[in-house]
Amino acid sequence: MNLISKVIIAGLITTSLHANAIIIRHDVSDSDYIKQAADFPAIFPLKDDGKTKNCVGTLITPQWAVTAAHCTILLEPGSQLEIAGNKTEVHSIHLPSEYGNMKAIKNEQGKIIDIEDKVKDPSFDIALLRLSHPLEEVQTFPLLESKVKENQIIEVMGWGDFGDGAKGVSRQERVNDRQLRVAHNKIDVVDGNYLIFNFDAPKSKNVLPLEGINGPGDSGSPALVKLATGYYIAGISSGGDYPDPQAQHQREGKYGWQEYYISVNALSAWISKTMALKIANP
Repeated sequence: MNLISKVIIAGLITTSLHANAIIIRHDVSDSDYIKQAADFPAIFPLKDDGKTKNCVGTLITPQWAVTAAHCTILLEPGSQLEIAGNKTEVHSIHLPSEYGNMKAIKNEQGKIIDIEDKVKDPSFDIALLRLSHPLEEVQTFPLLESKVKENQIIEVMGWGDFGDGAKGVSRQERVNDRQLRVAHNKIDVVDGNYLIFNFDAPKSKNVLPLEGINGPGDSGSPALVKLATGYYIAGISSGGDYPDPQAQHQREGKYGWQEYYISVNALSAWISKTMALKIANP
């Protein structure tokens, strides 16, 4: 099992996919990051218990959504979802065969206590959800067709728990207000299926005014690219770690943390084939 898989599994078990998080600059006002969820209607939590929102999906067509493959342990056909105030169900779940699979092991209360890990290649950590019926009234976010290049500016987002780059985040000291926060970052490396970017400190030459990253539990959320014609999905949040092994003991999400997103462009052939097959065979 590689380091990214270990980070994903640790997060799933420890938080039972508690809340999403955005980790911001410590020297910028939190209010600058807060946005209205209505501005991003296609983005929704896979689970919401009224206190926390867990994992994220994004509607890419009226009947299809994209998320992280490892987040689908929260779902099964028939699972209830709410997207921009519209109730729907999961009709079917689709993962690339290259990914393998994860299975949640739950206790009698339904809490995840362990993960059966049969992941073959975490760089295929993406999934498609076909909904029970189209949500024609919800504005979707289409996939970015062009390849993402280094230095591409993206927007990342999440609900609930948050922290800053000076302190990082602790699963024992949670701050949650269920507000949507949006941060900016810049792609540092494009490596196979991965889009990789760092959480740069305020004095770094690469830092952005609203620099930030996702935190624990934000898997499946999109990296959005804003063009003249609107927002497009460039990647899907998969995991993160510190590139320096000596920093692994630190809290997650401090400056220097590295995020790994799955490039939708790199997997566009699988996405198109999967959706076409299911549309042809309803």
